[in-house]
Order: sequence, then C-alpha cells, then structure tokens
Amino acid sequence: MAKSPLKIPLTQLGRGQRATVECSALDALPSEHRCLLAAMGLGEKCEVRVCRAGTPCIIQIDQTRLGLPRDIAERIMVTPLEPNGS
Repeated sequence: MAKSPLKIPLTQLGRGQRATVECSALDALPSEHRCLLAAMGLGEKCEVRVCRAGTPCIIQIDQTRLGLPRDIAERIMVTPLEPNGS
C-alpha cells in the first residue's frame, strides 16, 4: 500500500522550499479568498516556492509573487517537493 504524501500548512515551509498545493486545501478558505487567489494563479496542484517565510508569507507561482497573511497561509495545505523537484 502506497503511503499518502505528507500534507503540511504552507507556513511550515522555509525560504526556498517548494511544494504542491493540495486540491482540498483551498476549500477551507472563504469563497472570496479562493476566487482572488485563483485569479492570481494559486489553485489546486499548482507548484509554489517560498520566497519569504513569516508574515507576510511570500510565495512564487511561475513568475508571480504573492504576499499572504498568516491566517490564510496556515490554512493552505501543501505537499513538500524534494529539492530536485520530484
């Protein structure tokens, strides 16, 4: 039986770490937050890189950087990626 991937809050990642946003992670957010984040590229299964841990939590999605308040960042669950991207 395959072990399910580790899911942690975005706030537990350190600077430079990368992760994939879990599909159900955004469901816990109010719909207005989900719509705004989706418009900025943060959606299910997207890959993010932490540019700055803390408050705000600054993440990069493709060429876009987003600053997230702690209360939102801690509700976004992610699966950390290995340093080589696998």
